[in-house]
Order: sequence, then C-alpha cells, then structure tokens
Amino acid sequence: MFKNHIKIAFRSLSKNKGFTFINIVGLAVGLAVCIMIMLYVTHEMSYDSFHKNGKRTFSLHGKLKMGDNTVDMAYMSYATAPLVKQSYPQVESFARVLNYFKPIVINKPSAPEARFLESKLIFVDPGFFNFFSFKLLSGDAGEVLKTPFSVVISKDMAKKYFGHADPVGQTINIKTDSVHTYQITGVAENAPSNSSINFNFVASGQSFQSMKEAAQYSGSQKVGFGSFNIFLQLNHAADTASFMHNMQLISKKNKDAEGIQFYLQPLTDMHLKGNDGDTANTKYLKIFPLVAVLILLLALVNYMSLATARATLRAKEVGVRKVSGASRKNIAVQFYVEAALFSSISFVLGYLLCFLVKPWFLNVLQLKIDNSFLYSPLVVTLLVALFLVTVLIAGSYPSVVLSAFKPAITLKGKTSKQAGGMMVRKGFTTLQFAISVGLIICGIIIDRQLYYFRHVDTGVNRDNVIMIPVGKDLGKKYQVFKKDIADLAGVSSIATSHNAMFKGFDTFSAEGKTKDQNVLITSLLVDHNFISMLGLKWKYPPLPNTELAAHNKIVINELAIEKLNLPVNPIGSFIKAGSDRLEVVGVLKNFNFGSMQYAVSPMALSTIPDSTSLWGKLGCNLFAKVKPHTNLPSLLKSMQDIYKKYDKDTPFDYTFMDDAFNQQYKAEDRLASIFSIFTYITVILATMGLFGLAAFTIEQRTKEIGVRKILGASLSAITNLLTKDFLKLVLLSIVIASPVAWWAMHNWLQNFAYRITIPWWVFTVAGVIAMLTAIITISYHAIKAALANPVDSLRSE
Repeated sequence: MFKNHIKIAFRSLSKNKGFTFINIVGLAVGLAVCIMIMLYVTHEMSYDSFHKNGKRTFSLHGKLKMGDNTVDMAYMSYATAPLVKQSYPQVESFARVLNYFKPIVINKPSAPEARFLESKLIFVDPGFFNFFSFKLLSGDAGEVLKTPFSVVISKDMAKKYFGHADPVGQTINIKTDSVHTYQITGVAENAPSNSSINFNFVASGQSFQSMKEAAQYSGSQKVGFGSFNIFLQLNHAADTASFMHNMQLISKKNKDAEGIQFYLQPLTDMHLKGNDGDTANTKYLKIFPLVAVLILLLALVNYMSLATARATLRAKEVGVRKVSGASRKNIAVQFYVEAALFSSISFVLGYLLCFLVKPWFLNVLQLKIDNSFLYSPLVVTLLVALFLVTVLIAGSYPSVVLSAFKPAITLKGKTSKQAGGMMVRKGFTTLQFAISVGLIICGIIIDRQLYYFRHVDTGVNRDNVIMIPVGKDLGKKYQVFKKDIADLAGVSSIATSHNAMFKGFDTFSAEGKTKDQNVLITSLLVDHNFISMLGLKWKYPPLPNTELAAHNKIVINELAIEKLNLPVNPIGSFIKAGSDRLEVVGVLKNFNFGSMQYAVSPMALSTIPDSTSLWGKLGCNLFAKVKPHTNLPSLLKSMQDIYKKYDKDTPFDYTFMDDAFNQQYKAEDRLASIFSIFTYITVILATMGLFGLAAFTIEQRTKEIGVRKILGASLSAITNLLTKDFLKLVLLSIVIASPVAWWAMHNWLQNFAYRITIPWWVFTVAGVIAMLTAIITISYHAIKAALANPVDSLRSE
C-alpha cells in the first residue's frame, strides 16, 4: 500500500511541473532560512553547556549603588576567590581568569626579528584545565600551569608558530608590560565557538603576579572589586541561596566591600546576560526566530494553497478511490505521503542551499560556528524535528479537505462548493502579503534609523581623523614622535587623548546635590589641541588668559551642570571628587563621545600640559587630522616609518575616527543587511504563491473568459475583472500589516536614546511595492488569458 502511495505521489509531482517547481523551490528557500536561523539561535543558547560541571559553576559579580547610578562589576580582586573558598563550605573550588586587556607581541627566541601582534592572552590558576572542560591535546591538566612563566597555547597558535613540530618544551617571548620568556607546557584544542572564555595563550597566574603592573590590577587583599573573573563551583547548584546570604555579611563587616551587593551569575548565562555589552547580539535572538517562522509559514502556505486549489483536478480521483473502497483515512495518508515527498525533496535542497550561503550568513553576523557543533546530537535532533513539523503542517490541511470529498458529488463534476475552500485560499494570500508588507515596512525603518545615526550632528568633527594607539614603550620619545607626525605634509593638525574616541572612557565619582549623593562623571584626559581639532562647541568659554592645563581645572558639558547642581553659568564653581576640589573653567555643548544608542552622560574634560611626560607613562592615542586630497597610502606608510623609528617592537596600528564611530552600530548594520535579504525572500515567496494561484484560478475561468470575449468584452475589461479580486486581498493585507509593523518598530526604536519618528510615507512605499508586485504577477496570466482565442477555450462545448 505504501509503495502505491509513493507511485501516485511521484505521478502527481511530475504531472504538474509548474506547480511542483513553485512548491519545491519556495519550500526549500523557506527551510534554508529556517535552518540557518535555527543553527544561529541554538548556537547562542548553548554557550558554555559543554563544561562537565557547568550547571554548578557560577561567576561572582557585585553591584554598587552610586547616587542614581548602579555600577555592575564582573571583576573581583585577586584575593577574593581564596578568601571566599576559605570562609564558605558551599564552595568546592574556584578559578581566577584575567583577560589581558591589551594587544601583545609574540616572537620566538630563534627568530626575534619576526614579531606578531596577538590577542586572547589569559592568566589563570594552575587548576584551570581541571576546573573547565577545555581539551588538552598534550600536557597534563594538573601540571601544565604550576610554574611561573609557563604557557599553554591553542592548536591554531601551535600551527602558526611551530608548524607540524611539537611545541611542548619550546619557548616563546610574550611582550606585555615588558618582554617575558615563557615555556610551552601544553597544547589545547581551540576553545569551542560557543565558549564565553576564549584564548590563544593560557599563562600561569603566577606569571602575572611577577609583573610590574600586577599590583595595579590585582585589587586589594580583601574581598572586593579588581580585574579578575572569579568562577566558583558550588557543591550543589541549589547552594546559591545560602551562599548569597553569607556573602551579604561581607559587605557589612568589610569596609573594602561596603555597599557591594554580591550575586552569582550561572556560567551558562554569561554570554546572553553578561554586562560586557551585547556580545550575543540578543536583538537578533528576539527578531530572527520570528522571521524564520514567518518565512517557513509563507512557504507552507504556498504548498497548502496550491494543493487545495488543484482540488478540482483531484476530485474525481478521490471519488473513484472512495467508490472502490478506499477509506477517508487511506486517502488522507495518500496526501500526507505526497506532502512528505515534497517536504523531503525541499528539505534536501534547503539544507544544500543553507550549506552554500552559511559562510556569508556567519560572516555578516561576524560569528564562528564549529563544524562539530553543526553535527552535534542537539542540532541533528532539531533538524529531524523541523522536518517532521514541516510534513505535519504541509499535509494537514490538504489531506483534511481532499479526503472529505463525497464521491456521489465529485463524480458528477460538482466540486465548486467543496473544492478546497476559496475563502481559505484568499486568507492564505492575504496572510502572505501581510507578512511581506510588514517586513518591508520594518526593513525601511531600520535603514532610516541607521541613516539617522550616521548623518545626525553628534557635535564632533570626526572626518579624516586618524587615531594611532601609542604604548608606554615610547616613553620620553612621545613628544618627538608627535612632532614628526605633525611635520608630515598631509597632516593639518594633531591632538592627544588618553582614550581613543568611541572606544571607551574613564569615569570618576563626584559629589551631587548632597554629600551623600554621588554622580558618575565620564572623564576624558586630553591635550590643549583636542577641543579645537574635533570642533567641539563652547556653551560658556573659559575666561581670557585661563590656563586649561592648570592643576585641578576641568571643562564640563552642559548635562554635568544639571546633575551636579551647579549654577547656570558654573565658571569658577568647584566640584568635589573624593579628596580633590576641581574648578570648572569652561562648559562645552553636549556632544556624543559614545554610541548614540545611549543618552549623553555628564562629562569632565581634563587638559594636561603638552610637554608632560605623562602620555609616555600612561599610554595614549595620537589624533592626526588629514588634509583634503592627501594620498592616504603614502601618508600611512610615512606614519608607520616614523612609528617604527621610535618603537620597533610594537606593530603599527591605526583607526579612522569615523570607522570607530560606525563600528558602534555593527549590530544594527548586520541586522539591516540580513533583514533586507529576509524581506526579499518573503516578497519572492508571496509572489510565487500568487503566481501559481493566479495561474490556476484563471485557468479555471478559461471558458468564462471565452464567452465574455465573444460577447464583446475588451482586453482591459477582462484584465481588470481577473485582477481586481486579487488586488482587494493585497489591499487588505496592507491594512492588516501596517499597524502591526508600526507597533513592532515603535517598540524596537525605544532601545535607542536618539531615534527617528516613524514617517507616514514608509507605509505608502510598502503598499505601493506590494500592489505593483501583485499587479505585475497577476497581469501576466490575465493578459495571456484575455489574448487567447475564445474558439479554443469553448471547443469542448
């Protein structure tokens, strides 16, 4: 019996090639999109689940309220972990991880002239590879990090620096605060792509404690904030409540931890709920699954709509089979088998299509997914589930409708009242175009918001400004280095800042309206050229002959006046920050020194003398304004030569300020790019469905068209007759989609401090696109039918 079902399914598939092509291609595209999004979402949701003890592993965090602000800190002092382990029996073991915060320079002693700029150096405790489930390819987990200046390198780094040779026992030089020689004691498998902890080099924590800069980052010798991620393994996952109760006692007894509200974050939540920015692109996790469901629904609707539309062609077949003894269940199984065959072919094509476009998709998301994850039991199970759901939905409606035909009626050719439900097919068409119109509206609004970000006046002149990071190695040479850069023909002006623009800033706490109220102030440390070079505007300029670079003198922005409860014109007022009294000597108009997703915060700008040696000690960023029509490659080569003249060990690096500004919106850029592709796909799928349904509907009215032509109907009259019913459905879809899309985009825009107002013309453009698409699609069949010879269509009568 099943073999017979397969034969009939293949005959039906090959008999109607046009409809078969539309169904299979449409469903394959929908499945490809759905599979890609499913892989992405599953990968993001599975972070750190591969660790053996992951469910009882937690990261220790602390919250500290400062006035109206709450600071959430994920980093603790070096002493915190052992003190907590010693005090609380709920803690079985701990691991400290310091992500080295600056680029490092690597070279082999055997080839000192070959230097490479690397990242992902972490300093850890000796039991790191026993605490976590990272795989060691060589070396003993309990021994590899026991001695100072021992390091485990990743598989990729082993191949890069040693080729196929065994690196264990070899040495490499790693330049951090200074150059240190490390012995390689092991090689680790590359960290999985769904790991929150990433590394190229895993160095022993004792190494960091031996460095000059260790004291600066280790924090106090008590429980409190510092620079280390503290991971705790509890005896049982349920021990968190009693542990947290005990931890709160610390903040009451320990002055270093006074006011800190400690809490534990599960290891598996670090990626999605971390406080290091939107590393998981959670905006996508909320939007893409919905888009995947909508696109798959479009493809399934196409199949169900065309399958039931062709009911009149299958009606007599069903009638004959029922008269011959076939039950309704048997006929329903037949149509389910057909749906399974369609779905199987589409699924294979969809998977192949997904495999082909996956590199592009992951590149746009700037995401890496290991091949091992793609073929993991979890992913295979989800693929099988997706296939079964597709078959179940695709076959449900056709099998119910077509198996319900009554043989006495269908064998007489009277199927119009039970031919698959014209109202249902109209509902399908309306749903398809509603989804398409909705996504078009959303896509346009996302694009407009990004355009607004890039073209609104941020108060900073960031055009043609090159930012060059300068390390401490330049030391006393910084002033001559800066002068050499300024003397280049293509450079119009230069300035210095401790932090690069749009790449972070420092903060300090100042006294607010009362002594007990603290206000967090963004701090920018700059030289005297910074304000003029970036075109910052004065609200209240400094008084004549005021020296901005004098000790304890600051420039603030407009917002700081309000937050610090200063006079309207605060020139000459003082701000208390700890033991310091800072005099306000000028006020700048508010400008965006961070992402425009967030509102401007209170800011204080401190100017230090141009001749100071502080830049060499702190490290800084040199800003160089490039003259118009300058040969950039030649200028950058000259800058590199000057840089190498004063620092031969550190590779030359630079960033254009406008690129740094745009980099802040990379998540939205990726969202816009992929959303555009999804929108095109939905429009194509809806058009394919309308194309097939229009072809079939007009084919059923061939004799009616022939009669009308004989009676004198014109080409335009017949075309209008055949298209108006479909256009009513498209118009209805626009009416349905517009308020839904407005609501979705209104909520999305609330994520941004600076946002556009949704313009009315967006809905008009989306509606016009949908109407034109429908008119072109339907007109092809309508004009073809209207031009046909009526003699041919009426010959059978």
